Amino acid sequence: MKKLNIRTPAGVVPVNHERLTALLRCPACGGGMRYRPRVSSYCCDGDVLHTFSVSDEIASLVYGEDEGKQKSVSRAFERIAGRTYEKKATGATVFDRLVVRMMWGTTRFIPLLFEMLDSVASDCEPGYFLDIPVGTGVFTAGEYSLQPNLDFVAADYSRGMLESALEKIRVEAFGNVILVRADVARLPFIDEIFSGILTMNGICAFPDKPTALDELVRVLKPGGKLAGSFYIRGERLLTDLVVGRIGARCGWFSRPVFTEEEFVSALEERGVKKLVTRKVKSILFFSGRKCGVPGI
Repeated sequence: MKKLNIRTPAGVVPVNHERLTALLRCPACGGGMRYRPRVSSYCCDGDVLHTFSVSDEIASLVYGEDEGKQKSVSRAFERIAGRTYEKKATGATVFDRLVVRMMWGTTRFIPLLFEMLDSVASDCEPGYFLDIPVGTGVFTAGEYSLQPNLDFVAADYSRGMLESALEKIRVEAFGNVILVRADVARLPFIDEIFSGILTMNGICAFPDKPTALDELVRVLKPGGKLAGSFYIRGERLLTDLVVGRIGARCGWFSRPVFTEEEFVSALEERGVKKLVTRKVKSILFFSGRKCGVPGI
C-alpha cells in the first residue's frame, strides 16, 4: 500500500493531497472534494463552492464558526495546548501526579493510555485509521510508525493541539500520518472508510455527543473497531464534583456526561457490538466492533 508522504530530511514535505481527497466529503454540503495545489486549498463539487485551506501541512476541514459549547471547549483547549496539556495528562511532575490523583483518585490509567493505540491498531484490517482527538499526539504519535499496514488520519478541532502533534511527526520518520483539523460532529470523511477508530480522552469533551457518536460509527467500516477512553460519572463523588462541575465550567468537559450504562447503550443502539469495557476509577476504557459482517 502506498503511504502518505509526510516528511523529508528537512522536516517539511507536501502531503499527498490528491490521495487524501479520496477519503473526503465536504463538511458543509456532503459533496465530493478536490485539491487545488496553486492556492493550497480543498474545494467541493457542490452547487455552492466551499473552500478549506491547508496551512503548515494541516488541512483545516471545519465548516462554520465556533458557537455555544463548542466555542467554550475550543478556547479551553487552545489555552492548554502543548506542553501544559502533556504535563497534566501524563503526570510528568510530582505536582502533576498529585493533581491527577486529586481529580481521578489514581494514576494507574496513564500507562494504559500509552498502550491503547498499539492494542487497537494491531487488531484492525489494513487501511485507514482515524485517531480523534489526537491532542498533542503525546499518547499515540510514537506508535504510528510501528503500524506499517495502516494510514493514520490524526484529527482534532484545536489548531494548537495539531501544531504540537505536527512537531512530533516531523521529528520521527513517519510516512503514514496526515493531520486534519475536523469537527467530530461533522466529519469530513466518506461513509465506512476507516478500519479502526481511536477516540482517547475526547468523548467527555464533545459538545454534541449523540451526533459525534453517529459520525464516528458512520465513517467506520462494518467489522471495524471503535475504541477509546474517557471520563464517566457516577463512579467517584469527588471526581464528579471537581471534573464534572468545575471542569465543565472551564470548558474542558461538556455536559451531559455519560455513565457507563448510558454509553454502552448508546453504542449498541448505533450498531456497535461485542463491547468490552474496563473501569479505572472514573476512567472508562472500551472497545467494540461495528455490525455488518458475518458473526458481528
